[in-house]
Amino acid sequence: MTRSTPSPIRTMAVIAAALAFMMPLTGCGDSGAGSASPSASEPSSSSTTSSRSTNVAWSHINGTDVQTAYAAYTQNATLGDHARQVLGERVASTPNIDKTYVDSVTADGTITADEMNDAEQRAVDCFAGHDMTAGKDYWFGLDSGLVTDASKNTPAEDNAISTACMDTNGYNALRATYLDAVRNPDGVDLEPYRFQCYKDYKLIDTSVSYDEYTKDQDSGKSLLNAVDPATPSYRDYVECFTDPLHHMTSDPSAAPTVQ
Repeated sequence: MTRSTPSPIRTMAVIAAALAFMMPLTGCGDSGAGSASPSASEPSSSSTTSSRSTNVAWSHINGTDVQTAYAAYTQNATLGDHARQVLGERVASTPNIDKTYVDSVTADGTITADEMNDAEQRAVDCFAGHDMTAGKDYWFGLDSGLVTDASKNTPAEDNAISTACMDTNGYNALRATYLDAVRNPDGVDLEPYRFQCYKDYKLIDTSVSYDEYTKDQDSGKSLLNAVDPATPSYRDYVECFTDPLHHMTSDPSAAPTVQ
């Protein structure tokens, strides 16, 4: 059925933990429908960024950071101890997960770009089986979660479809493991590197110490400078939060040492 006005959207889960720090956000756009390029319906005012480590394009849409391309991974991931821990936790916490499929992908200790793209295509195909199209009826969150067209299904229906297409089929477990392995292969505490990355992009004053920063974070405040989602600075902010080791411009040794 054709609608003359934009449909409301429903956020199914937390999309980007980075937004916990942010001020009110605005923005709109659209995501690609099973392809490596944005949908033709994407407004020209929307800008897209590709993550440096994964090559996955994303944009800030309807107040949320979401993928604008699918099956676009280019990097292979070797599963270290930390990534294997993430995998074990995700498998153990996902009822009725297709463990046979997950094991077939990860048994050799790697998740290749082709395997990740295949896993993502399985998820997209699953949604298609429920008459749902990427970039029209749903959007994958940048790191996790799902945004859906709230007018298409009931919340219960959306939850059931999301569980089947992203959790039970193993996609979310593989995605979380892959991202951890690519972005943080040694399983280090990323917070000091986030802090240095914020400084690199002038998102936090250079005079702020790491102790001051962490104390404010712990108290629910933030010393981060305000960032408008419509500006390049917002994309630096999100990349610093999600993938600081690949986005920071300083040498990693410049990050504060945590005792």
